[in-house]
Amino acid sequence: MRDSLYLLIPVDIARLLGVASSSDFQLSLNENQETVRLVYELKKEETQTADDKKG
Repeated sequence: MRDSLYLLIPVDIARLLGVASSSDFQLSLNENQETVRLVYELKKEETQTADDKKG
């Protein structure tokens, strides 16, 4: 990822959202005539239900 720019997430917001160094994000661009919006979507970790644990 040479020559890439990275946007930092303030620590308080990262904690609030549960962002970790292993978190996965999807980036999309929403563009109209006046603006371009960067949208970062945080993929939440899948949690196992009691039925999943039973096998």
